[in-house]
Amino acid sequence: MKGRPTYIVPDFILTHITQGSPSDVRQMSGSDVEYIFLISSGQPDIRFGCPMDPIPGFELGSPASQTNIIPLCQSSLSHHLASGRVLKDCLTQLDTECRKFLGLICNLPNHATVPFFYADRRVGGLGTCRLTDDADIWTIARAAQLLTCRDPTVRNICREQLHDTIRRGFRNEHPGVLPVGEYLSGSVDGGLYRLRYAEAGSNLWTLARQAAKRLGVRIDVSGDENLKIVADDVSVSPVKAVRGLRKVARQRYTRNLISDKSHQGVVATGLSLEDKSKDMARLVSCRTPLSFRDWRYLHRARLDILPLRGHSWFCSQEQDTSCRRCGKENETGFHVLNHCEEGLQLATKRHNTIQDLLESLLVKQGHDVTINNAIPGQRLRPDVEFQLSGSRVMVDVVVCYDQPGSMENAYQRKYDKYSSHGRILPLVVGSLGSWYPRNDEIRSILGINGRSWGAFRFKARLAAIQGSMEMVCAHFHHGAPNPEAEDIPPFPVETPYPVD
Repeated sequence: MKGRPTYIVPDFILTHITQGSPSDVRQMSGSDVEYIFLISSGQPDIRFGCPMDPIPGFELGSPASQTNIIPLCQSSLSHHLASGRVLKDCLTQLDTECRKFLGLICNLPNHATVPFFYADRRVGGLGTCRLTDDADIWTIARAAQLLTCRDPTVRNICREQLHDTIRRGFRNEHPGVLPVGEYLSGSVDGGLYRLRYAEAGSNLWTLARQAAKRLGVRIDVSGDENLKIVADDVSVSPVKAVRGLRKVARQRYTRNLISDKSHQGVVATGLSLEDKSKDMARLVSCRTPLSFRDWRYLHRARLDILPLRGHSWFCSQEQDTSCRRCGKENETGFHVLNHCEEGLQLATKRHNTIQDLLESLLVKQGHDVTINNAIPGQRLRPDVEFQLSGSRVMVDVVVCYDQPGSMENAYQRKYDKYSSHGRILPLVVGSLGSWYPRNDEIRSILGINGRSWGAFRFKARLAAIQGSMEMVCAHFHHGAPNPEAEDIPPFPVETPYPVD
């Protein structure tokens, strides 16, 4: 891309961030405990990754490097994250560089909101893992797994280490019953606030305490075999701690994106209306059906940070903020995707594509449908009409902006328009892929099986996105001989990527 630096991030780091580490990487620090565990008998529940010793005959670029280097790096990365050997400043810097890299992939400007990179993909985020959070998650998981290890030798040694750490923190004033759960949860009640001034040293247990405090995690130690890790509304066992806490972190970033006080979380609010399917997650996977053109504009459009005149950060108040094509309303994403008169032809094409998908579905279900047939004595023309048990049923498609209020109003307008002429089932699809929950009434009333309906829902949402991206491309490059080859208009000011 012109004027933008290229960032190269190692593949193993991206794999760790986007897909997580292998489930069998549960190393533990401390050579004594490792030695005791390795010589213990029975099926272990804390398995070690690849050894860090040099591989005989290993050369970078050789076939051996392709088979050994990635597992080696993954194991090493997870181990160092859990053991606290990597400084938080280094992880924060790496997070910033990864966001720059992902921003280049998604063609985003520098002022894209941070929660977008870590929010759930079902609301339009990227669903990646933040290394600073991941380090705390792995530390908590490591501590909990050691305390509940099936090997009694490892379990007893680790618990004694934890108790000794708490005693040294209290010095000679420790209570009769040690507050293990409160300590690991980062609580400062019951005299635990004094531990930060104590000379207890730094080990896995002090790191786990700090990590739990930063993440707001409570570790419930109510029994020897009943340790639970609780955060928000999620409660998981130690063996599932990494997956559970990553889910909690992702949910928090999702809430932050949806509640974003700026305009960047508006579309995410609409996408969150339907969060049970994986339709939106498929669009940002390696098997995405989106074209390169669609990808160039999609994330900018969802965050409403396209370089449009109606945005105060793009145009000053002294400049003309009206639409560059129709010259009427303020030029915003809402206007371009739904109200620009110059884009009416492409908007109709987008609508008709969804209508054709609906017609094909109903025909396969055995319904004799008519398309755009005028109601007798009226000028109204519902998109699809058919008979069900002797009564008229109409389905009318509407594509509106991805705001819950806009989708509710569109549904109500269609209902008020046709309800006096028969049974009306509005089909409301967001221009950027949102799905109005009441659309599923069509499936339940017509008895459409889940697989067929799921396939139709995905195709309809995809058609809405592709049609909208075609409208955006035409808006910026109308009159160009090859619009898809044109660059997006540059941003007036480049600001650094946000660093938390």
